[in-house]
Amino acid sequence: MARVLRFPILVMSIAGLALAATVIAAPGIAATQGADVTPDAAVKAAFLYNFVKFTEWPELPPGSPLVICSVGDDAIAAALVETVRGQNVSGHAFEVRRPQDSTTWRSCHLLFIADVEMKRSLGGLGALKAQPVLTVGDARGFAQSSGIIEFYVESGHMRFAINVNAAERSGLRLSSRLLGLAKIVRDSHVS
Repeated sequence: MARVLRFPILVMSIAGLALAATVIAAPGIAATQGADVTPDAAVKAAFLYNFVKFTEWPELPPGSPLVICSVGDDAIAAALVETVRGQNVSGHAFEVRRPQDSTTWRSCHLLFIADVEMKRSLGGLGALKAQPVLTVGDARGFAQSSGIIEFYVESGHMRFAINVNAAERSGLRLSSRLLGLAKIVRDSHVS
């Protein structure tokens, strides 16, 4: 993982611009900004879609669906359905789920947990630490304590932080383009 972080700044800047353009032009944003979906949910759904595009899962069977799960925020789940409709990544279609029980989270490739569900979800998240599940949350401190990617707002813009230690433990490979756009964090305590 350290090798990925040593790319020259110019390469990361170019890659960052390309990823930013992809996020802005993500399919379904215009469609999801209707009455049922807030713009914030549409932006997060576009980010989640792009996180999947720039992540490699170990042993992903050919043609199997990429399962994106959303816990605690129905607006984001609805925006995800619109964002990924008709899309695929390397021959993998998308499936959006809203699991109610943390025992089913292992079947998710990406798991988004809303801030309002964080306290209730800590036990389930702990069980995923060494599993190939890209965990994403919008609770403050999520990436430093229990997850891989954390959404945060800075100067009125949606940003994200990636815990490279957590990503490495999960066995997922995150693209250097994704890492180049993120604020890099590490575990706040030794596990």
